[in-house]
Amino acid sequence: MRERTKTFSVRLSEKEHNNLNRIIKKCGTTKSAFIRSVANRYLPKERPPDEYFQFIKRLADIGNSLYQISYETENDELGEQVKKLDELILEINKFYTVPERMDAKWLQQKSGT
Repeated sequence: MRERTKTFSVRLSEKEHNNLNRIIKKCGTTKSAFIRSVANRYLPKERPPDEYFQFIKRLADIGNSLYQISYETENDELGEQVKKLDELILEINKFYTVPERMDAKWLQQKSGT
Protein backbone atom coordinates (compact mmCIF):
# COMPACT_ATOMS: atom_id res chain seq x y z
CA MET A 1 0.00 0.00 0.00
CA ARG A 2 1.21 3.50 -0.78
CA GLU A 3 2.58 5.39 2.20
CA ARG A 4 2.01 8.86 0.74
CA THR A 5 -1.72 9.31 0.37
CA LYS A 6 -2.13 12.96 1.36
CA THR A 7 -1.79 15.94 -0.97
CA PHE A 8 -0.74 19.47 -0.11
CA SER A 9 -1.86 22.60 -1.92
CA VAL A 10 -1.00 26.21 -1.18
CA ARG A 11 -1.64 29.54 -2.87
CA LEU A 12 1.37 31.74 -3.49
CA SER A 13 1.92 35.16 -4.97
CA GLU A 14 3.91 35.32 -8.19
CA LYS A 15 6.95 36.51 -6.24
CA GLU A 16 6.65 33.72 -3.64
CA HIS A 17 6.20 31.13 -6.38
CA ASN A 18 9.26 32.37 -8.25
CA ASN A 19 11.33 32.46 -5.04
CA LEU A 20 10.31 28.92 -4.11
CA ASN A 21 11.06 27.60 -7.59
CA ARG A 22 14.46 29.32 -7.57
CA ILE A 23 15.35 27.80 -4.18
CA ILE A 24 14.21 24.33 -5.24
CA LYS A 25 16.21 24.58 -8.46
CA LYS A 26 19.33 25.61 -6.50
CA CYS A 27 18.88 22.55 -4.28
CA GLY A 28 18.71 20.31 -7.35
CA THR A 29 15.61 18.50 -6.13
CA THR A 30 11.95 18.20 -6.99
CA LYS A 31 9.19 20.27 -5.38
CA SER A 32 7.82 17.14 -3.73
CA ALA A 33 11.19 16.10 -2.31
CA PHE A 34 11.85 19.65 -1.09
CA ILE A 35 8.48 19.87 0.71
CA ARG A 36 8.93 16.38 2.21
CA SER A 37 12.35 17.38 3.57
CA VAL A 38 10.97 20.54 5.17
CA ALA A 39 7.96 18.60 6.54
CA ASN A 40 10.45 16.22 8.18
CA ARG A 41 12.32 19.22 9.64
CA TYR A 42 15.30 19.09 7.30
CA LEU A 43 16.40 22.16 5.38
CA PRO A 44 17.84 21.12 2.01
CA LYS A 45 21.09 22.79 1.00
CA GLU A 46 21.92 24.29 -2.34
CA ARG A 47 23.54 21.79 -4.65
CA PRO A 48 27.26 22.56 -4.92
CA PRO A 49 28.63 23.32 -8.38
CA ASP A 50 29.80 20.37 -10.47
CA GLU A 51 33.41 21.38 -9.79
CA TYR A 52 32.86 20.59 -6.11
CA PHE A 53 32.24 16.93 -6.90
CA GLN A 54 35.27 16.86 -9.21
CA PHE A 55 37.47 18.24 -6.39
CA ILE A 56 36.08 15.72 -3.89
CA LYS A 57 36.79 12.90 -6.35
CA ARG A 58 40.34 14.13 -6.88
CA LEU A 59 40.94 14.28 -3.13
CA ALA A 60 39.52 10.77 -2.74
CA ASP A 61 41.78 9.51 -5.56
CA ILE A 62 44.82 11.04 -3.85
CA GLY A 63 43.77 9.42 -0.57
CA ASN A 64 43.41 6.08 -2.35
CA SER A 65 46.90 6.33 -3.83
CA LEU A 66 48.39 7.29 -0.48
CA TYR A 67 46.59 4.40 1.19
CA GLN A 68 48.05 1.95 -1.32
CA ILE A 69 51.53 3.38 -0.72
CA SER A 70 51.09 3.13 3.06
CA TYR A 71 49.91 -0.48 2.71
CA GLU A 72 52.76 -1.52 0.40
CA THR A 73 55.42 0.19 2.54
CA GLU A 74 53.74 -0.77 5.83
CA ASN A 75 53.91 2.89 6.85
CA ASP A 76 51.40 3.17 9.70
CA GLU A 77 51.94 6.90 10.14
CA LEU A 78 51.02 7.55 6.50
CA GLY A 79 48.01 5.26 6.92
CA GLU A 80 46.82 7.38 9.87
CA GLN A 81 47.14 10.55 7.81
CA VAL A 82 45.12 8.94 5.02
CA LYS A 83 42.36 8.15 7.55
CA LYS A 84 42.37 11.81 8.61
CA LEU A 85 42.09 12.84 4.95
CA ASP A 86 39.11 10.48 4.50
CA GLU A 87 37.44 11.93 7.60
CA LEU A 88 38.01 15.47 6.31
CA ILE A 89 36.50 14.60 2.92
CA LEU A 90 33.42 13.19 4.69
CA GLU A 91 33.18 16.29 6.90
CA ILE A 92 33.42 18.63 3.90
CA ASN A 93 30.83 16.61 2.01
CA LYS A 94 28.47 16.64 5.00
CA PHE A 95 28.88 20.41 5.44
CA TYR A 96 28.03 21.17 1.81
CA THR A 97 25.48 18.51 0.92
CA VAL A 98 23.64 17.00 3.91
CA PRO A 99 20.37 18.77 4.80
CA GLU A 100 20.39 20.63 8.10
CA ARG A 101 18.09 19.35 10.87
CA MET A 102 15.62 22.00 12.05
CA ASP A 103 15.18 21.31 15.76
CA ALA A 104 13.94 23.77 18.40
CA LYS A 105 17.47 25.06 19.03
CA TRP A 106 18.01 25.63 15.28
CA LEU A 107 14.72 27.52 15.02
CA GLN A 108 15.65 29.74 17.98
CA GLN A 109 19.05 30.56 16.48
CA LYS A 110 17.57 31.42 13.08
CA SER A 111 14.79 33.56 14.53
CA GLY A 112 17.11 35.36 16.95
CA THR A 113 15.14 34.52 20.08
